[in-house]
Amino acid sequence: MSDSMNRREAVKKGEKRGEMLKWAIGQNLKNFWVSARDKEIYKEDIYAAVRENSHRLPNLTKVEIKSMARSASVPYMDLLAFNLFEENITPDGCTVAIAAGNASATGETIFFKQSDKKGSSEFTGENCYENQQVNVIRVEEHEDGNNVLMVAAAGSTAVKMGINDKGVAIGSNISRTITFDEEGKSAKEWAAASRGEFMRQGLIQGNTAVEAAQVITPLLFSDPMSSPGSIDIADAKRAVILEGEFTHLASEWIENGVTGRANKFEILSHLARPRSEIPSSYCRYERVMEMLEKNEGNVTVETMRDLSIDHKNGPGLNSICRYQENDYNDETTLSAAIFQLRESKPEKSEVYIALGKTSYSWRSEEGEGWVKISADSLEEDIPENFLNGEAWLKYYTEEHYQGDKNPTPLI
Repeated sequence: MSDSMNRREAVKKGEKRGEMLKWAIGQNLKNFWVSARDKEIYKEDIYAAVRENSHRLPNLTKVEIKSMARSASVPYMDLLAFNLFEENITPDGCTVAIAAGNASATGETIFFKQSDKKGSSEFTGENCYENQQVNVIRVEEHEDGNNVLMVAAAGSTAVKMGINDKGVAIGSNISRTITFDEEGKSAKEWAAASRGEFMRQGLIQGNTAVEAAQVITPLLFSDPMSSPGSIDIADAKRAVILEGEFTHLASEWIENGVTGRANKFEILSHLARPRSEIPSSYCRYERVMEMLEKNEGNVTVETMRDLSIDHKNGPGLNSICRYQENDYNDETTLSAAIFQLRESKPEKSEVYIALGKTSYSWRSEEGEGWVKISADSLEEDIPENFLNGEAWLKYYTEEHYQGDKNPTPLI
């Protein structure tokens, strides 16, 4: 396909997504600017950082973002800033679980990520959903690379968790360390590179977990991540964990066994903040490992689903399914994905995605709060309510789940 045809296709996709996600993009942008204001990061400084760092995004990605902004009736510079710096200004606090090789019931890797996020201070009360980031499913088709299916913030091209049509899955989370000031106002902290774009490039270019890691690792050396964090990559045969911050980079390779991550380093554990400062990170990691080790050798996608709705140590900030306890500034669960990776037909790896509060969405009927698709699914294969934010809107809540309904079977 010629450059001009690629450009026209990017414009067309941007127009479609901008129109479909207009309300969600508006909400996400409003919360982005409120969060920046609350951290005393000013719009003129963010615009200056956009001009300095827009080269980090491929040209065709910027063409799509510009078209999406026009269709959604928002300023292009605002949506470009959101794509570049959203992850840095309000980092994702997440939980990851992996069972590889003989640890899973299938003998092939099962990967789980729960995505949590802080809200903004703008809305409370009846419309409190408006202070949270709308999550959607996004599908990208690449003629010169792998197709990518991901969970993303509405209006963003950055990957929260995702998979390509070669059966490589990826996720990430912030790691809270003694070296990093999460409330930092310096552009060094909030204008650094985004894990989400690194992960996107890994999925586009990598046909295996190792290849994706080989794409991402040089990027980490040339442009360190915005905040200390882990990037977790898996295919059917193995998982590769990258832990990195400004002056440290470490990796772990797992072919048989279980592992997990919350919001602290495990390889670079000497950099982790103490339990007294980040109790949730310790509680969630310990709960993940307890459940994985209890089921080692027989971990299934439903084991991971049970982790996703788990209320032990809560319900609240310390449970895997997280709820706000104090105010909007608490991290809360907004989405989850489970990947059953397959070696013989990697493009048919099973993908289970739940949007909104997972303790509710996994208990809904398939197609309402959660959906099962495959790694090679295209946009037309995805229910529209998962593309336009309606599934997230229906199942986001801060009311603790107190019922006794069993979650809907996945297998």
